[in-house]
Amino acid sequence: MDAANQVAEEIPEELLKSLPIPYDGSLVSFFRSLKQFLPQQHKFVEENEEYQLRLLEFLHAVKLGPRQKGAKRGAKRALHSDVPKEKTAQELTDNNELELRGQYAQVVLEVLKCELTRKTYIKFLLHVHDRIIPNMSKPLLLADFLISSFRRGGLLSVLALNGLFSLIQEHHLDFPQFYEKFYALLTPEVLTAKYRARFFYLADLFMSSSHIPQYTVAAVAKRLSRLSLTAPADSLPLLLTFIFNLIIRHPSLLALIHRTDSEDILVDPYVLSDPDMQTCRALDSSLWELKSLKSHYNEEVVKYALTLEDKLPTTEFDITEHLETDTQEMIDAVLGKELPENQPVKGSTSTALFAVKSSCFGALWDLS
Repeated sequence: MDAANQVAEEIPEELLKSLPIPYDGSLVSFFRSLKQFLPQQHKFVEENEEYQLRLLEFLHAVKLGPRQKGAKRGAKRALHSDVPKEKTAQELTDNNELELRGQYAQVVLEVLKCELTRKTYIKFLLHVHDRIIPNMSKPLLLADFLISSFRRGGLLSVLALNGLFSLIQEHHLDFPQFYEKFYALLTPEVLTAKYRARFFYLADLFMSSSHIPQYTVAAVAKRLSRLSLTAPADSLPLLLTFIFNLIIRHPSLLALIHRTDSEDILVDPYVLSDPDMQTCRALDSSLWELKSLKSHYNEEVVKYALTLEDKLPTTEFDITEHLETDTQEMIDAVLGKELPENQPVKGSTSTALFAVKSSCFGALWDLS
């Protein structure tokens, strides 16, 4: 059985029938017909969200998996061989898979030429890294779309991170402004966003590179430190462990912790409004904001803030423990603790409503 037939068998039959192109048993020809249909029906697709979602569901249902190396080898043999040779069954399968991936990519690009509704757009970005990119013959064809989404700001930028990082890490996309745009996303809104866990999980991955300039890491650590002053309590353990990991990976940033002069707080050289990480003077500043968290009302936050008093560990913190932490979870953790019996209480019992008994009010309200 060739690759196309294997893939087709895994696609629900009712899904194939729900599309306007009749399926004749050949997935390759089905993609060809779909590729011709979409440019002619752009207006219909743009005005019909239900059809957009159905089309996206179909693209998600196609599972070609990682591209096989055998396909490349077969193509190279055909190019460099002067002797006509009958193709083997494996080479036929490889060529069939290559054509299928190419047709799939063309359909994806035609879909993206349509003006998608916000719901469809978000759903596409949510799974572009695991359901779209692995199926494409040339994933870098999605670079313009993902970079454009990343530059739009807000939720779309957060959701585009996954696909964009996949292209950078696995397909060698050159995007020099990536960290600059990521830095711009570090706002109070990201701490309360629906996809906060996904954002910080990915951020931890691409901030783990040892090739990131020191000023970039310092700027990210400083901006997150500043955000911690007004951040909701449920995000603070995540912020603190994230910043600590940056310092553990880049020991030269320990200087940001050890600057304890009082003038560091009164005259902080860091310029929060400067979008340029190289000129915002984060390296000249300190992480005094984290030390202020030692007075926080939540004991877990205090525990992490007190880590600054000791030597930071050499092993990184596991931020996944805090990715999904919410306010209710923190409240339950406090209420679930048993209080010790006979807890000593400082103070004395009052015998009067007013402390000064010599006054007329004190005499009238004397309870002794």
